[in-house]
Amino acid sequence: MIWKIKYKTIFLVLSIYILIMVVGQTIINMYEKNKKDYFLSVQTELLESKYKTSYKYFKYMANDIKDMYQQNTRLIKLLKQIKTVKNQEELDKLRKKIYKLLYRNYKRLIKMGVSQVQFHLENNTSFLRMYRPKKYGDDISYRKGIVLISETKKPVEGFEVCKYMHGLRFIYPLFDENKNYLVSVEISYSSDKIIESLSDQFINDSHVIILKKILTNEELLKNSSNDFVETWESKDYFIETYSHSKEAKKDLYNNIKSKELQKKIEKNLNTKKPFSVNAVYNYQDFVLSFIPMKSPDGKVVAYVVIYKKSEYLSDIKLEKKYIEILFYTIVLMLMAFTFYVIYNRETLKELALYDNLTKLPNRTLFMIELKTLTNIAQRNSSKVALMFIDLDGFKAVNDTFGHYYGDELLKYVAKLLRDNVRKTDIVSRLGGDEFTIILSDIKSAQEAKKIAEKIVAKLKEPIIIEHKVLNIGASIGIAIYPDHSKSIDELISLADSTMYEVKKSGKNGVFLYKE
Repeated sequence: MIWKIKYKTIFLVLSIYILIMVVGQTIINMYEKNKKDYFLSVQTELLESKYKTSYKYFKYMANDIKDMYQQNTRLIKLLKQIKTVKNQEELDKLRKKIYKLLYRNYKRLIKMGVSQVQFHLENNTSFLRMYRPKKYGDDISYRKGIVLISETKKPVEGFEVCKYMHGLRFIYPLFDENKNYLVSVEISYSSDKIIESLSDQFINDSHVIILKKILTNEELLKNSSNDFVETWESKDYFIETYSHSKEAKKDLYNNIKSKELQKKIEKNLNTKKPFSVNAVYNYQDFVLSFIPMKSPDGKVVAYVVIYKKSEYLSDIKLEKKYIEILFYTIVLMLMAFTFYVIYNRETLKELALYDNLTKLPNRTLFMIELKTLTNIAQRNSSKVALMFIDLDGFKAVNDTFGHYYGDELLKYVAKLLRDNVRKTDIVSRLGGDEFTIILSDIKSAQEAKKIAEKIVAKLKEPIIIEHKVLNIGASIGIAIYPDHSKSIDELISLADSTMYEVKKSGKNGVFLYKE
């Protein structure tokens, strides 16, 4: 039975298997994490690639529109008149002519996905908004893109927040035939157009988040305050409500949030790089991807955010559970098998080295222990006493009361012998009613003789087993190592022959060799 195995062995086996389980679980967790991280990185790369493709498409279209305007001689001729008009009334007439000239073309551009077309003057004021022609002349120097193109006269592009629309801006300078700067033309694509270019049937939510610290202009906030609300995704960002108006989207957005998820998102947002994270809502796995958008001066100021349900992430979790079940089943089976082997090894060891009746060491173990103790005695220059004990009157007990009482008597004698020696001493049963005692590290032969005489005296006393009174005795022969012999075989022979001398002399006594 398992408790027969030594506690040290049990502790060692359990420790090894607990270590195996800890290491195994760590490897399983790492496997799941690596697989999940790889999948998330692939999702990020795919979405980022899709965004870059859309961005290039928007840019090519904007550039074609700019070229179309630059090559429109009637438009260039009208734009050249801006610097020559003398009053506001003439400027308004000029603006109306330009608007009328471009209106049909502008309507076609809107159908093609363009959100806005507007012209700006070199002094950072608006000249003509095609989507809102009656609004002009306002100062737009709060926009970095407008300031940059006025200063450099070179194309500017990037994500910007404005009073009426937020999105990608492509701003180009327009020149006359002599390369004199006239105005800048801005072709814009709103946030929802950006999201639309990334959308597919698997997207469950999409919106744009904008860095709070760029929304500091009072004029901008006064006109745009209703477009922004704080987002749970990060305390440093606002969510643009214009790109997140559907109730179905808001339901997922509002319920998927958690503090742990927020910390993970904020940590990644600080890197200003594209990333994806895993989130769970209503027992379903979602991939939340964040693609950064840069302002005209090259700083990340906003992110396109896409939420997509992922069956693959759920499959990874399920796969992990199957692996864990298989792993722990195998480990527990191996543990049970290990204990089975150890138990049987201990049982076999007990059968091979111990007497089945008295549980004392048998002849094989007796020889091993005697050799070990004499070797120690030789190194330490100490003495070992070997006693051969034969019970007197044991045959009469067997014949009179039967073998059951004989066996019980042998058990009683075995216990008595163990109780009258030290724990370091070895008591063995060689067979029948023959016992041996090895006394290690004794001072003299007389010390061994006193112990033997004490044992003989106790065995002379009546022994009561199950209301039966049994009378026996013992004859003990003693040989001392190395005094009487340094040979183990000879020492055994001397102790045995000395014990028979006691038998010949009348039994129930103790002789030392040569006495």
